[in-house]
Amino acid sequence: MLEKSKSFDGFYTEEVRDRSGHRIGFDIVRVRDPERRSSLARLKNLTDARQASEHQVGNYSVFLDNFEVIALPVLDLDTDLLFIDEIGKMELFSKDFKKKVTNIFFGSSKRASVIGTIPQMHKVPRQHAELFEKFHADERIKIVNVSRENRNNLPKEIIRLL
Repeated sequence: MLEKSKSFDGFYTEEVRDRSGHRIGFDIVRVRDPERRSSLARLKNLTDARQASEHQVGNYSVFLDNFEVIALPVLDLDTDLLFIDEIGKMELFSKDFKKKVTNIFFGSSKRASVIGTIPQMHKVPRQHAELFEKFHADERIKIVNVSRENRNNLPKEIIRLL
């Protein structure tokens, strides 16, 4: 149960919107220290030449260094509960992130519980399909699909699973 956990941490991605409500990007945010955040991605037309990134997803430039500064140290913490939001296209540009996530789920890591988000299989980049197939095939991993109908009940469902 969550209340028995001694420690938790992780990171999540948060949409960034402009004043008119249009999404302009994403930040990566540390769970235990929400003030510790950095730009994960921004619309290409909002980035100047100094911010140019070789990593692109759709209309977004992905800032891999910013992501790794927040995410990688968190993955090394000895916590009872680890939140990883998300294991997706932008995050998987980081080879170190992919290695650490693979070890957490399938290696020698002794984590009590991990809550992570992953894309639906039809949205998984081909070069990462094997990793996501492993998630789906591993009986220790419980995958809960999110829908409009169940999203408000997910916190209770997750606590029940823990």
